[in-house]
Amino acid sequence: MGERIRFEEPLSKHSSLRIGGPAALWAEPHTSAELVELLSAARKSGIHHTVVGLGSNTLFSDDGIDGLVLRLAGELANWRVDDGVLSVGGGAINAHLVRAMFKEGWVGMEFLALIPGTLGGAVVMNAGTQDKELSAILIDIEVVDPTQPRMVRTMSREELQMSYRHTALDAGVVVASARLRVEQGDVEAAALRVRADKDRRNLTQPYKLASVGSTFANPTGDYAGRLIEAVGLKGAAVGGARVSELHGNFFINEGNATALDFLTLMAMARVRVRKEHQIELRPEVSFVGFDGWSQLEQIEQELEAAS
Repeated sequence: MGERIRFEEPLSKHSSLRIGGPAALWAEPHTSAELVELLSAARKSGIHHTVVGLGSNTLFSDDGIDGLVLRLAGELANWRVDDGVLSVGGGAINAHLVRAMFKEGWVGMEFLALIPGTLGGAVVMNAGTQDKELSAILIDIEVVDPTQPRMVRTMSREELQMSYRHTALDAGVVVASARLRVEQGDVEAAALRVRADKDRRNLTQPYKLASVGSTFANPTGDYAGRLIEAVGLKGAAVGGARVSELHGNFFINEGNATALDFLTLMAMARVRVRKEHQIELRPEVSFVGFDGWSQLEQIEQELEAAS
């Protein structure tokens, strides 16, 4: 694989938050065969593996990852359409995919245009907007599961048990590709909707700054950003991490933030919202390379003891 395998690769280069230490081993498989071989070798060697897309909803450890980190590319990021069925690799970038579909007259997945990251990550998170979620157009996925004798298998949408920002996939299972339903339609109108949504978001969300997008999932019947602003944390900072002045659910890296800074700011928000509104904010960011949940809970206990 040549330069597609690298040692001590800085993960901060592969995170929208620009946080993260080095990956002991970084690999960019281009085919299913390469992916299977890498995962099989890692399992036999007792090496943990992690898959990253664009790192758009990811918080990496400051210490990095002592294992194999994969970024799907090549054939695993390509796509084709046959009779309204889009077959797409898990490494395909959502925004690029939507633009390509528009050029060929296909619509139905434009809601993914402003969701940063790759299709594989969108499947895992059942990504979506207020209008539509990926589960609405997903047919099935092909996964590589290194724990099974037959590593490559197909999973239907029903097997995935998809719900709000959740898919029932076991840890370590890699989404190699997916099939989605698209349709021929009014591309101009669809593109205008994307543009309008982008303009609206640019006014209310700091997309040009280093962040993970939405830090917390919206609780039922409410908005995480509203709750965080209501407890007075808009603009609050810990080290290099700050709650955006533009949107309370966007936590940004002002240039020198650490994972600990980010976790502490998250803990502050969860503790205050829990205390004042009796609502539990659920992180939408994924902790990769470390037990972020344990650290988050420990910081919360310290904050609660000090209050």
